[in-house]
Amino acid sequence: MIIKRYLIIILMLFFGSQLWAKEYTVSYLNSTRKDHLSVMEIEGRNFLNLYDLERIFDGSIKTDQKSQTIGLITFEKKCDFSFFNNWVRFGKHSYNLHDDIQVINGFFYVPDYFLNLCADKFFPDEVTLDDGSIIINFSSMQKYLIKTIVLDPGHGGKDPGAVGRIIGLKEKDIVLNIAKKVKAHLEKNLDVKVLLTRHDDRFVSLGDRTDFANKNQADIFVSIHCNAAYNTKANGSEVYYLSTAQTHEARAVEAMENEVIKFEDKESISRYTDLDFILYDMRQTEYLNESSELSEMCQKQLVNTLSTKNNGVRQANFYVLRGAFMPAVLVEVAYLSNKYEEKKLLSKDFQERAAKAIYTSIKQFINKYDKMN
Repeated sequence: MIIKRYLIIILMLFFGSQLWAKEYTVSYLNSTRKDHLSVMEIEGRNFLNLYDLERIFDGSIKTDQKSQTIGLITFEKKCDFSFFNNWVRFGKHSYNLHDDIQVINGFFYVPDYFLNLCADKFFPDEVTLDDGSIIINFSSMQKYLIKTIVLDPGHGGKDPGAVGRIIGLKEKDIVLNIAKKVKAHLEKNLDVKVLLTRHDDRFVSLGDRTDFANKNQADIFVSIHCNAAYNTKANGSEVYYLSTAQTHEARAVEAMENEVIKFEDKESISRYTDLDFILYDMRQTEYLNESSELSEMCQKQLVNTLSTKNNGVRQANFYVLRGAFMPAVLVEVAYLSNKYEEKKLLSKDFQERAAKAIYTSIKQFINKYDKMN
C-alpha cells in the first residue's frame, strides 16, 4: 500500500512537471537581456500566462469585470480578450485563437497561437518567432530602462514610529539615516535618479508617499522601517510585499505599520477602505512577481550582511504599498524592541551595512529586469 502511494506521488510529480516542460527562449535586439516564456499544457493544448506575456513585452494589463474582458497593452497597441472565449480583438478586427481563454487560480491563459498572430499580424516589426525562440525589437530601449528609484524612510514628524525600550531610539531617525546612505550608494554606482519621500523629520501621509512615487514615474519603490513587537526577544530581518497577510506575525506587523493613519485627517483615512485595497491589488498584480523577487533579493542581502535572524519574505496589506504601481517592498531592518538590536541600530556601521544590503539587492534587481542589461 505504501509503495503504491509513493508510486502515485511520483507519477503526479512527473506529469505535473510535464505541464510546464516546454518554454520559449526570449531575446531582445540591441540588448544582452535574456528571458523565457513558459508554456502550460491544458487538456493536451498549449497555453501562455497572460502576465508572462505582459512581462516579456513590457506591457500592461487592464481588466474590466463588467464587460468580462482583459486587455494587454504593448507596443502602444491593445489586444482585448474575452473571458472563456476563443477570440481576441485587435484594432477593428477579431481573430480566432482556436481555443478558449482559460482562467486558473485567478490567472489568464491564452492559446499559444496568439504568438503567431503577434508575429504575423499584430506586431510584425516588433516580434519574431524563430524555432522555439522569440526575438523582440523595441523601437527605443530608453523607455524600458530602470531609471527612477523612490526610497521611503518610514514615519517622521509627529509619527516617531517604533521607539526602543532601552536607549529610546526612534524609528523615524534610524530609517532616514539608512535611506540617505542607500541613496548615496545608488547615485555613486548606478546611472539612476533616486528620490526620497522625505529628507528630514517631517510627517508624510501613507497615501502621499506612493502618490509621490507614481507622479515621479518611479520604477522601484522601497519603504524602509525598523520593527517592534510585544515580545522583547523577537529579532531579525524581514521584507514584505503587498498582499493579504498569511501569518499571525505578518498581521501584527501590518497592524503596527498601518496604525500610522491615526495621525492623518479623515479625508486621507477614507482612502484606506477594503474596496480600495481590492482595486489597488488588481492593478498591482502585474508587479507581484517583481515585488516578490525584489523582496527575496533584499532579504538575502540583509541576513548575509547584518548576520540577523532570517525571518523570511512575508506578505501583508500595508497601506504604504497600496497604489504604488511599480515593484514595491517594505523592509524591516531589525527590531527596536529588542535591546540587543536597538544597540546595533544605533551603530553607524550597522546602519551603513544595512544600507549596503538594500543597495546591493536593488542593483541585483536592476541587473535582472532592466532590459538594457
